[in-house]
Order: sequence, then structure tokens, then C-alpha cells
Amino acid sequence: MSYLLVFINAIVVALMAMYVYENERKMEKMSTRHDLTEKEIDVLKIEAKRKEDQIKELLSTKAESKKLTQIENQQIEGTKKLTEIENQQIAGTRKLTEVENQQIAGTKKIAEVENQLLKSKEKGVTYIRWGKTRCDGSNTTETIYSGQVGGGHYTLSGASVNYICLPNDPDAEQPLKKNPYYAFLYGEEYEIFDHNQPKGLRSGIGQHDVACAACLTKSKTSSIMIPGRKTCYNGWTKEYEGILMAGYQSHPAASEYACVDRDAEAIAGGSKNENGILFYPVKTACGSLKCPPYAADTDVLCVVCAK
Repeated sequence: MSYLLVFINAIVVALMAMYVYENERKMEKMSTRHDLTEKEIDVLKIEAKRKEDQIKELLSTKAESKKLTQIENQQIEGTKKLTEIENQQIAGTRKLTEVENQQIAGTKKIAEVENQLLKSKEKGVTYIRWGKTRCDGSNTTETIYSGQVGGGHYTLSGASVNYICLPNDPDAEQPLKKNPYYAFLYGEEYEIFDHNQPKGLRSGIGQHDVACAACLTKSKTSSIMIPGRKTCYNGWTKEYEGILMAGYQSHPAASEYACVDRDAEAIAGGSKNENGILFYPVKTACGSLKCPPYAADTDVLCVVCAK
């Protein structure tokens, strides 16, 4: 378009020069001739008008060319602007895609957390609360069943070592034939009297049958009985605290340690001295047991913790 403008400008300049030159020639002739006829004068006027129209037309063409150039420049600018808008739209689309991806990732994360929460609610850890008929540890602890403690007889060397929590509503079974070749299950009694009553333990439970409860702590996955302490370590939740108990060391039957609740309960109607498996409070004996940190001849505390 710039070459066309140069060409048009050159033509306009040439025509204007020719027009001026011819008019000057004609004026010279007119100055030498004073006898021009009216017809010749009309011809000169017509010729001058024609030249003038040509120049106007060329000038108009030049103006239109400039206008066209302006329009084309505006179109170019508009195209550039449109390209910028399209690029912004593309960038916006990419940004929107990023946001959508982040939302999707966030939704997945929320779903994972929800699944973990659901799984954590389904999880749980169980333990036996020796000496109690119910579980009232943490807010997430519930009682599975209540019962009484059972085990082997303290006079029998082949008796079972471990204690079990027997439910109060067993399923009925047919009586067995009389036969000595069985392992027998007995109830358990507290062997606690004035001379061996641990400090802080409920009194008046000697010779009574021992209660127990099976407990479930939801949202927890581990439990531990810690002897020698009444508080849990950091990160653990206390379920209950108590006194460490076991069988008497001179009895033939072996036994194990159990953490009996400090607020121990007895089975109603089970106060007869019928023996069976027996609970005695545990006392420290310094020597191989380092004192300190332990002290001689003291009751051993215990705590059950979960996390």
C-alpha cells in the first residue's frame, strides 16, 4: 500500500505541474493575443475545469488511500488486540484447568481423609478391665460384656497360668461324663485383708469373687499395661489405673500379673471362701530389682493405656 501512495502522489504532483505549466503557456498566449474569441475562452475554461476535476479526483483517491491505510492499520491493531484476548482466554483456560485440577486433588484428599476417619471408627483395641463390671475409661470406650475372672486352682501345679474374663451369660452346653482327664476352670477370689490391703484400694473385698469387663476402645489400635506407674506416657490415653496383683509365690500353681482396678468390685453373692485362683497384691523386693528407682516393700501401681 505504501508503494501505491508514492505512485499516486507522484502523479498528482506531475499533473499539478503540467496544469500550472499549461496555464502559464496559455496565459502567455493570451497576453500576446488580445483578439481571443469567446469560443476559445470557453474551450480554455472547459480545459481548466477538466484539469481541476482530475486533480480533485486524484486528491480524493489519495485521501481514500490514506483512509484505507488507516482502516487497514486499525484492522491490524484489532487483530493484534483479538490475538491478545485469545491468548488471555487461553491463559485463563489454563488457569481454570489448574484450579479444577487443584479442586479435584482437594476432593480426592478429602475423600481419603473421610475414608481414614471411617476406617479409624471401624478400628479399635480390646482389653480386660480386671476388678470392674463396666468400662468407663475414655469417651470412646465401651463395655463389650461383664463377667467374672476364671482360671486354674492355686493348689494344682499343672493349672493354667493365664486369667480369663468369663461372661455372665454363657451359652449352655451338655454336661460332660465324669472323667479326671480334664483341665478345670475355677473362679477367682481377692486374697486381700487388713495386713496386705494396698493403699487406695477399696476395702472389704477379701474372699469375694473378682469381677471383670471386656472393653473396646474405638479409634485406638494399641493398648499396653504399664507396671509401676499410674500415668501414661506422652501420646497415650489412660483407660484405668490400679494395683498390680498375682498368685501367691508359695502356691504350686503358676500365675501371671494383672492390673486390678483401684476401685475394684466384687461379684454379688460371691463372698464364700471357696478359693480357686487367687489374687494377692504384688510387693517389691529389692536386690535384682533396682532400688532406686523402686522402693523396698511397696505396692506396685499399674496403668492401662491406649493410642
